[in-house]
Amino acid sequence: MRHLKQEFDKLSFKEVLISGLAVFTMAAGITLLFTGLFLPPEGEIHASVLTAFGSICIFVASLLGISIHYDNELDKFKANVRERLDEIVPRDNV
Repeated sequence: MRHLKQEFDKLSFKEVLISGLAVFTMAAGITLLFTGLFLPPEGEIHASVLTAFGSICIFVASLLGISIHYDNELDKFKANVRERLDEIVPRDNV
Protein backbone atom coordinates (compact mmCIF):
# COMPACT_ATOMS: atom_id res chain seq x y z
CA MET A 1 0.00 0.00 0.00
CA ARG A 2 2.89 2.36 0.66
CA HIS A 3 4.09 1.92 -2.89
CA LEU A 4 0.74 3.13 -4.23
CA LYS A 5 0.80 6.14 -1.92
CA GLN A 6 4.32 7.04 -3.09
CA GLU A 7 3.27 6.76 -6.73
CA PHE A 8 0.17 8.88 -6.06
CA ASP A 9 2.29 11.54 -4.36
CA LYS A 10 4.42 11.83 -7.52
CA LEU A 11 1.41 12.86 -9.62
CA SER A 12 0.88 16.50 -10.49
CA PHE A 13 -2.36 18.32 -9.68
CA LYS A 14 -3.37 18.14 -13.35
CA GLU A 15 -2.92 14.35 -13.47
CA VAL A 16 -4.92 13.90 -10.25
CA LEU A 17 -7.67 16.17 -11.58
CA ILE A 18 -7.90 14.30 -14.90
CA SER A 19 -7.94 10.89 -13.22
CA GLY A 20 -10.52 12.01 -10.66
CA LEU A 21 -12.74 13.48 -13.36
CA ALA A 22 -12.45 10.28 -15.39
CA VAL A 23 -13.43 8.10 -12.41
CA PHE A 24 -16.33 10.39 -11.43
CA THR A 25 -17.66 10.55 -14.99
CA MET A 26 -17.42 6.79 -15.47
CA ALA A 27 -19.22 6.19 -12.15
CA ALA A 28 -21.97 8.59 -13.29
CA GLY A 29 -22.30 6.65 -16.55
CA ILE A 30 -22.59 3.31 -14.78
CA THR A 31 -25.16 4.79 -12.40
CA LEU A 32 -27.09 6.02 -15.42
CA LEU A 33 -27.08 2.50 -16.89
CA PHE A 34 -28.34 0.88 -13.70
CA THR A 35 -30.98 3.57 -13.20
CA GLY A 36 -32.19 2.99 -16.74
CA LEU A 37 -32.38 -0.72 -16.04
CA PHE A 38 -34.79 -0.32 -13.11
CA LEU A 39 -37.07 2.38 -14.53
CA PRO A 40 -40.20 1.29 -16.42
CA PRO A 41 -40.14 -0.80 -18.53
CA GLU A 42 -37.98 -2.78 -16.12
CA GLY A 43 -35.18 -4.85 -17.57
CA GLU A 44 -34.85 -2.78 -20.73
CA ILE A 45 -32.30 0.00 -21.15
CA HIS A 46 -33.51 2.72 -23.52
CA ALA A 47 -31.36 3.53 -26.55
CA SER A 48 -30.86 7.11 -25.35
CA VAL A 49 -29.29 5.81 -22.12
CA LEU A 50 -26.93 3.61 -24.09
CA THR A 51 -26.01 6.53 -26.33
CA ALA A 52 -25.31 8.73 -23.31
CA PHE A 53 -23.14 6.00 -21.76
CA GLY A 54 -21.22 5.66 -25.02
CA SER A 55 -20.61 9.40 -25.07
CA ILE A 56 -19.39 9.27 -21.48
CA CYS A 57 -16.97 6.46 -22.31
CA ILE A 58 -15.61 8.42 -25.27
CA PHE A 59 -15.17 11.51 -23.06
CA VAL A 60 -13.26 9.54 -20.41
CA ALA A 61 -11.08 7.86 -23.02
CA SER A 62 -10.26 11.22 -24.58
CA LEU A 63 -9.32 12.67 -21.17
CA LEU A 64 -6.96 9.84 -20.43
CA GLY A 65 -5.66 9.45 -23.98
CA ILE A 66 -4.85 13.11 -24.49
CA SER A 67 -2.85 13.34 -21.27
CA ILE A 68 -0.88 10.18 -22.09
CA HIS A 69 -0.16 11.40 -25.62
CA TYR A 70 1.17 14.77 -24.52
CA ASP A 71 3.25 13.22 -21.72
CA ASN A 72 4.94 11.04 -24.34
CA GLU A 73 5.47 14.00 -26.65
CA LEU A 74 7.04 15.99 -23.82
CA ASP A 75 9.41 13.11 -23.02
CA LYS A 76 10.46 12.93 -26.69
CA PHE A 77 11.06 16.68 -26.75
CA LYS A 78 13.20 16.55 -23.62
CA ALA A 79 15.28 13.69 -25.04
CA ASN A 80 15.77 15.61 -28.28
CA VAL A 81 16.92 18.73 -26.42
CA ARG A 82 19.36 16.67 -24.33
CA GLU A 83 20.83 15.11 -27.48
CA ARG A 84 21.35 18.49 -29.09
CA LEU A 85 22.88 19.95 -25.95
CA ASP A 86 25.27 16.99 -25.75
CA GLU A 87 26.31 17.65 -29.35
CA ILE A 88 27.07 21.27 -28.56
CA VAL A 89 28.59 20.79 -25.11
CA PRO A 90 29.85 17.23 -24.66
CA ARG A 91 29.99 15.94 -21.10
CA ASP A 92 33.37 14.87 -19.72
CA ASN A 93 33.61 11.26 -18.65
CA VAL A 94 35.40 11.85 -15.38
